[in-house]
Amino acid sequence: MGAALVYSKHGVVASEEPHASRIGASVLEAGGNAIDAAVATSMTLAVTVPHLGGLGGDFFALIREPEGKVWFINGSGVAPRLLTRELVESRGYEYMPRGPLSPTVPGLVDSLYLMWRKQGSAEWRRLIMPAAKLASNGFPASKTLARAVEKNRSLLERDEGSRKTYLEAPPREGGVFRLPGLGELLGMIAEDPRSFYEDKPAELMADYVSRVGGVLSEDDLAGYKGFEDKPLSTEYKGWKLWETPPNTQGASTLQLLLLMEGEPLPGPESPSRVEQLLRLAPPLYEWRDRNIGDPEAMRISREELVSPRTISEIRELRYTGCRRVGGEGDTTFFTVVDGEGRIVAGIQSLFHHFGSLVTEPVFQVTLNDRALGFTLKPGRPSTLKPGRRPLHTLSALIMEHPGGEVFALGASAGHLRPQLYAWMASNIMDYGMSLLEAISHPRAAWDPETCILLAERSVVVPSNTVVRLRDTIGVASASSWRSGVAVGATDPRGAGIPSPAIRI
Repeated sequence: MGAALVYSKHGVVASEEPHASRIGASVLEAGGNAIDAAVATSMTLAVTVPHLGGLGGDFFALIREPEGKVWFINGSGVAPRLLTRELVESRGYEYMPRGPLSPTVPGLVDSLYLMWRKQGSAEWRRLIMPAAKLASNGFPASKTLARAVEKNRSLLERDEGSRKTYLEAPPREGGVFRLPGLGELLGMIAEDPRSFYEDKPAELMADYVSRVGGVLSEDDLAGYKGFEDKPLSTEYKGWKLWETPPNTQGASTLQLLLLMEGEPLPGPESPSRVEQLLRLAPPLYEWRDRNIGDPEAMRISREELVSPRTISEIRELRYTGCRRVGGEGDTTFFTVVDGEGRIVAGIQSLFHHFGSLVTEPVFQVTLNDRALGFTLKPGRPSTLKPGRRPLHTLSALIMEHPGGEVFALGASAGHLRPQLYAWMASNIMDYGMSLLEAISHPRAAWDPETCILLAERSVVVPSNTVVRLRDTIGVASASSWRSGVAVGATDPRGAGIPSPAIRI
């Protein structure tokens, strides 16, 4: 399992995949900063866990500079220009369907390039080529990847590109798995990142999606740009907190912590802690679904998201329905700290395993299904509209102790993410747990899709509670920085490692 903790004066990388952690740390060892290492780590994850966070998906990052400024990169995709409510409904759907209509424009490549242009210090090509070589030459497949392919075999078989990419020579745990088309594409991106959006890769993606029934076009790809934004921030018991702003659900993490702050503190392993979650989570999601989506369509200001008035309003709501989207959602989060104390909390995803289940066969890009974050109900910030960004489950959390220590954490969790983040953050801020203890501690979460409690088997659940027991909920990574020392930690629920940068 992946439980581990490392320290370094020169920086650390913590991710759920060993190749990605090690390649990121090697960038730090060569003199790169946390931005450089984050680019290399992200691109490696796109190769080694392509079912979770490949080039066809999205990327978000919170970056904290050594002097304390925090900024945000939004790499979420927009709905294609021809993807309208009328089109979806004319094909007989009441909800956004998974499949050829579900990809938004992939945002990962351009948002990484934007982040690097702002503060990267190493040569771009040197950051991309390790991932390109892994894809071309092959890498030992993880149990996670092998299981995901086998579990989704019947779905992958329906798509020609997915079948050729993942099933003709399927990954076996510990066996060498190659993605030569992806390797060629990464080589092109190493020379020109915009080639993904404006050259042959864009032409082939658009042609293939059209052939299988979707509407993603070359114009959609050519017009895409990631962007920089300000993070959300608030305070909790003297701690400073930063989360990702809309169109992400990052506000829900901060709102949940503020709801908890107004109540008596339950014991860390008591059933009353679960009772609190069961009480606070349903109205939290009701408020999210009514109010959060593309910022241009929201009726509430950024400042109001964490205001006392909003927190009071959330307490009075009732959850009006379960959201059933189907499929196993997942993500991959990583964090980097360099020797100057710069921190990156990065997260990338296709949404569900293998996203839309549509894979362009030449360059082996599996496209996301993030359009499932849209609703067909009119009048909401997440209502489907061409060019609009969906309500997004990805987010990341940075926390600063009054004494100066800074923490970054995140996890795979989909819609459950705000609850897991608040749970782990509270472990540190309220219960004094160490970094590794906080992310290893047993978890529970109320599921807005099934409206029942999910709990790991060692969690003490209140009597007469309908619960679905699970071996694990999410896979986390975390980091911290204090007094010139970087710390990295990975979750026992996964197979990742934290890798220290070593300079002698």
